[in-house]
Amino acid sequence: MEKLFENDEELTKVIRYLAPWIEKNFGEESIGDWETTLATKMMMNLLKLWMTPKSRARVERILLFYHPVDRCAMAYALLVFLLMGRKMVFKSAVAKQHFKVLCEMLKDDMPELMFADHLKYILHHYGRKKVES
Repeated sequence: MEKLFENDEELTKVIRYLAPWIEKNFGEESIGDWETTLATKMMMNLLKLWMTPKSRARVERILLFYHPVDRCAMAYALLVFLLMGRKMVFKSAVAKQHFKVLCEMLKDDMPELMFADHLKYILHHYGRKKVES
């Protein structure tokens, strides 16, 4: 990087000062890449709190080849399913099938998680939100 800016010493100093930027962004070098993947990483980390380690690996394998925006949408749909009990509809047949498989996997994981009883209590006590048409 320094060879590109040999003549401009001030620019080199700025590049050195901003170098931790790459570390903070998990190796993403451009701002566009970072903005695209940030929401995905946040949603996936939130979703992982609700899964067993085996399920986490399976979700990562399934969503590996999804575009970051589609991966974020799938994570959001799974969180809505977990917290509200509502299933979202996807246009793609592959996404529909993956969502169905992941929802079943999450249902199987629920008894193993320590807060599953609390979530059941909240859903039973308050019920699902009624949607007005």
